[in-house]
Amino acid sequence: MKRQTKQVPTPTQIFLVAPLDAYALRVTTGLAYLGGLLVLPLLFAYLANMRWDGLLIPVALALAIAVFLLLTYAVQPRRYEITATELVVRRRLMPALRIPLKLVTGVSLASNLADVPRRGLRFAFNAGIFGYQGPFRLAPYGEVFFLATNRERLVAVARDQRTTMILSPERPRAFVEALQAARADYALEELLPSSLNETRP
Repeated sequence: MKRQTKQVPTPTQIFLVAPLDAYALRVTTGLAYLGGLLVLPLLFAYLANMRWDGLLIPVALALAIAVFLLLTYAVQPRRYEITATELVVRRRLMPALRIPLKLVTGVSLASNLADVPRRGLRFAFNAGIFGYQGPFRLAPYGEVFFLATNRERLVAVARDQRTTMILSPERPRAFVEALQAARADYALEELLPSSLNETRP
């Protein structure tokens, strides 16, 4: 009798997100300081026991800034996971984003995007607050979807009939190699059952 070998499941590989680059740090802290400065007149008016309708405008602006900061923080990626069947992007407060490996058509370093958003930017949902998030339109490359925090450690993940995703793992080369290996293993697993069925009498 032939001994059946039990297949060991592929362990999940975890890659931390790269820390915010200098540009994103400046933009994030600058916007946070601006929101704080807009609230100062309200604080002074409260301490002086004054009422002034004109204070509603800076307070409304400060509230809008606070909501935007919270939203961008909520969707900021905190780690990337590669399993046997999918790539998972874990975010701060929002549900994880899952990309099946069968939809991934390629992965490579994207160091040529290090000048974003200073050059080639035509549209961006968030170009610096807690990172780079959402749809971007870049001059030579078209539409891409960013879930990144550091422009110097970018990786492009091409997806079948979907926008290319731009990520920023702390170790880009290791991430690319791991995702390529996971794609190869997944493709092999998909081929094995069909090949076994064809050899059966």
